[in-house]
Amino acid sequence: MKKTFITVGLLLGLALTGCGNRHNASGTDYTVTCRLDGVAQHDSATLLVLEEDYHQLRVCGAARLQDGSCSFNGQIDEPKVALIRWDNDTVEPFYFVLEAGDIHVTLKPGSWDITGSPMNSRYLHYINQRNAIMDSRLNTWQEYLKQAADKSLTRAEEMRLVKQDSLLNDSLVRLTREHIDRDDAVGRIIRERYGDQPGQKH
Repeated sequence: MKKTFITVGLLLGLALTGCGNRHNASGTDYTVTCRLDGVAQHDSATLLVLEEDYHQLRVCGAARLQDGSCSFNGQIDEPKVALIRWDNDTVEPFYFVLEAGDIHVTLKPGSWDITGSPMNSRYLHYINQRNAIMDSRLNTWQEYLKQAADKSLTRAEEMRLVKQDSLLNDSLVRLTREHIDRDDAVGRIIRERYGDQPGQKH
């Protein structure tokens, strides 16, 4: 599913309509302010949304970064899966839910935070739960390797660690399935990003 973004990303050179240029009487205003805090700086950024009906990405605006910050504004008729693509295409885009309101995004090394958006709060809650499970799995694996290396690993301890990892994996799969079944933008973004890779950390 996540391959959707890679495939349509290659087609961005085609004529795509900007969100801010589309007048829609039923649309409501949004503002997205993005700040880079301690991460690699970029000169420019592009905001795009996934149009599910056409399975294409649509450009909503471009902005120059000043002192590590940029902003976008426009109108949107319903919450959509969105991403911010940086001037360097080799850098992974930032994915989020674009909805009406004043959204603030802060990107930090290895983490991100977003405020002013109910749907993104739910998405961030999922990410935090997911990462907590992944951290526990990593700790379990590291403990297994440590005991194996110093030859203190007993058969009972090995079975305990393997069972613990299995239970954590089951929790991760259950958590993801609960969210990808949602019929809203949160469910859509999780299906796109994690539907076929439940064991990878965000």
